[in-house]
Amino acid sequence: MHIMRMDFILTFVFAVICAGLVKGTCPSTCSCVDDSSGSRVNCYSKYLERIPALPKDTYNLDLRYNNITEIDVQLCKEMPQLHTIIISFNMIIEIPEITFTDCEQLYSINLQYNKIRSIESNTFVNMTNLYELYLYNNEISVIEPFTFVDLPNLYYL
Repeated sequence: MHIMRMDFILTFVFAVICAGLVKGTCPSTCSCVDDSSGSRVNCYSKYLERIPALPKDTYNLDLRYNNITEIDVQLCKEMPQLHTIIISFNMIIEIPEITFTDCEQLYSINLQYNKIRSIESNTFVNMTNLYELYLYNNEISVIEPFTFVDLPNLYYL
């Protein structure tokens, strides 16, 4: 009887550990709230210089008021459910073309108050769910042709 109970406890502990590894953990500098849609992650004003490793089920990410200089091109591969990202009031200068390639679920991107200088034509390709894109108060001097083509649901720009 004790052996069966110990086997059950070990199996349970192993399952909990594996679930944590698959989901990912909340960085100590951020706060995370889990709900039925996944994780809402708040890293507001944490003096971050880069986007930390985040839970894989993150759907809402707030990175306002940090010192982030770039967006990792693996962002949406690591968080395929990402629906909203707020990365305003940072130090982003450029957005590489392939940054949002795997971000089909993104509905809202807020990049206002950064230092973005140009936007390349394939920056927002395949983002058919994108509804809001906030770019104001940057240093944009060049927007390549066809940058906002094939964004059928874009309503706010």
